Amino acid sequence: MALVLPLGAAQAPLDPVMLQLKWHHQFQFAGYYAAQELGYYREAGLDVGIREAAPGTDVGQEVVSGRAQYGVGNSSLLLARQKGLPVVVLAAVFQHSPMILMARARSGIATVQDLMGKRVMIEPMADELIAYLREEGVAEGSLTLMKHTFNPDDLIKGKVDCISAYSTDEPFFLKEAHESFVEFSPRMGGIDFYGDNLFTSEAELRAHPARVRAFREASLKGWKYAMQHQEEIISLIQARYGEGRGRAYLRFEAQKMVPLLQPGMVELGYMYQGRWQHMVDTYADLGLLPKAFPLEGFLYDPEAGTRLDQHRLLLAVGLLVALGGVLGLVALVFLRLNLRLKREIATRVRAVEERGRLETQLQHAQKMKSLGVLAGGVAHDMNNVLGAILGFAESNLEAHPPGSRSHHAFDTIAKAATRGGRMVRRLLSFARQSPAEERELDMNAILREEVQILAHATLAKVQLKLDLAPDLRPILGDPDALTNAVMNLCVNAVDAMPGQGLLTLGTRNVGDAIEVWVEDTGCGMPKEVLERALDPFFTTKPEGKGTGLGLTMVYGIVEAHGGRMEIRSEPAGGTTVTLRFPACEPGIRAAAAAEPASGPPPAGLAVLVVDDDELFRHSALEVLEVLGHRGTAAASGEEAVALVSGGFRPDVAMLDLNMPGLGGAGTLLQLRDLLPLVPIVVATGRADQAALDLVEAHRQVTLIPKPFSIKELHAHLEPLRLRAAGPAPAGH
Repeated sequence: MALVLPLGAAQAPLDPVMLQLKWHHQFQFAGYYAAQELGYYREAGLDVGIREAAPGTDVGQEVVSGRAQYGVGNSSLLLARQKGLPVVVLAAVFQHSPMILMARARSGIATVQDLMGKRVMIEPMADELIAYLREEGVAEGSLTLMKHTFNPDDLIKGKVDCISAYSTDEPFFLKEAHESFVEFSPRMGGIDFYGDNLFTSEAELRAHPARVRAFREASLKGWKYAMQHQEEIISLIQARYGEGRGRAYLRFEAQKMVPLLQPGMVELGYMYQGRWQHMVDTYADLGLLPKAFPLEGFLYDPEAGTRLDQHRLLLAVGLLVALGGVLGLVALVFLRLNLRLKREIATRVRAVEERGRLETQLQHAQKMKSLGVLAGGVAHDMNNVLGAILGFAESNLEAHPPGSRSHHAFDTIAKAATRGGRMVRRLLSFARQSPAEERELDMNAILREEVQILAHATLAKVQLKLDLAPDLRPILGDPDALTNAVMNLCVNAVDAMPGQGLLTLGTRNVGDAIEVWVEDTGCGMPKEVLERALDPFFTTKPEGKGTGLGLTMVYGIVEAHGGRMEIRSEPAGGTTVTLRFPACEPGIRAAAAAEPASGPPPAGLAVLVVDDDELFRHSALEVLEVLGHRGTAAASGEEAVALVSGGFRPDVAMLDLNMPGLGGAGTLLQLRDLLPLVPIVVATGRADQAALDLVEAHRQVTLIPKPFSIKELHAHLEPLRLRAAGPAPAGH
């Protein structure tokens, strides 16, 4: 007893504080319920009351008046501050505001401009929607504005044509009523606001700075737990805060919140001052704020954005540095393999001079096979990392205004990841494990672009000449690979003319094929050098000036396109390299393309992402959200099969091949049995012949190599979205 009394006496009483919500109890405020239930607030010395709002509640006034110490508000907190309310934002819970405009599909509203003259309900303080409408040329005066009833039945029953809504809320009721609808997000117009910001008053911050910090940290800890244990918190909400709108509604709300909070990509509560400045500028354009509106004192921790940007940059740079280390390791392995193979070749040539040519061919084949195995193994992991970096960078570009340091940083990361992907593709093309993309190409355009680059990169003494057939027929191929091939030939040609010379690039039609040639007036090659020109690692350049892989890579690329390569050269007589490719009929790809469907834009797809790489999964989900699709992730084939067996029905499945356990091939077979009509996109970092054979063996299975850009994924999914939006076939 003597020990218990001092402990009890020393325990400080809990500080009573009130959190004022902006709406009724629902999953929208899950983090605060979790912090309360799990004792995070009590551990911080706080006795927190959580009060829901009624229509018309002014959360800012509740906090500033002292009736509540903390509140949840939207971007209109900026306007409250301008009007004299001393509010301070502590954290941005929603990285992207859920506020949208929504209309029934059968109303004929397909674009924002179609709202003119229509009956529209827009709730108070929906300034980002007003800004979006003005950005799209739709003035408030062109709308028939009605008082918002916050009853989605008014839209379902046609009493109103369009309402402001939360993407996490009202769409559920239209889906339940089997009513098709269209959504318009301000992000479609470049207006990207934070949502559901946690805030306090200057008086609370000044009087109780430690309490403010403790409340913020406990709340964000609760949010982290809530997003990781959604079903548990749904049960908590139903038990402690009433049945509300039911479990299905709360589950829908939770799932729709994931891409808005981005818990796997962004630190919960993260704020960036540049984003707030973007919001200020938007309000200034509306005439609601002065251009010079100060953010000092409005943001609780103005250094948080800078630190997180630095962290993300360091993460991305670290990954790129790691990639460079992997490439360096590959180069070292290649070098050691080269030295060993050279010694073997030299030994065998000396022993059998008569068998020299056969040995050379054998060693060439062995080296290509060895390099192919090595390249394929390394490429999968490298492309997963690059794919995650590229998706992360591109999907975050829109979150930062052009010209800002963060926008420039993410743009640089995206370009670096794209360049890294090209390096991997070159490695795979060299090993002849990467299939050529079949796109209709104009080789004249590729040569013209190459000459423009060379004009800025070569010495003035090297003259450039184009001799292009004006009626050159198109070919089918991979523009990146062919550009790389031409670049290699031009670099070799320029190196062969150290003084002055003439470099000619030409094209001509030859029967059912076309020819491309690169000709220089350089030093040329003797017969013994010419015979070994295509050998991997063979080079006559000084150490450190060449890898000996250039012409071998060109040869592999040409063969992958069904073409042939010929080299003619004489000492002091220059070199001519001729590439011949099968031609195709103009417009063959365009003729095969389906006409886009008319009418309102189709809804996004439900995409099942199956990949064992966590970094890539998170990146893919964010990219899909940016494209308007709904992503669901599975970390293994077994998990994906369990999801589908349990009733989940995606519109498309995106499947990695190189996974442990069931693996990509086994997962594809089971998904095809469970989902016989659902398209499957194989997204792999190792697009080798085995992957091609697997794709060819199944209907409605296509391949997209990693890393891919947002545009490439959009081009892959858009035909599927248009097809899904078409009329349903009759019968079964």
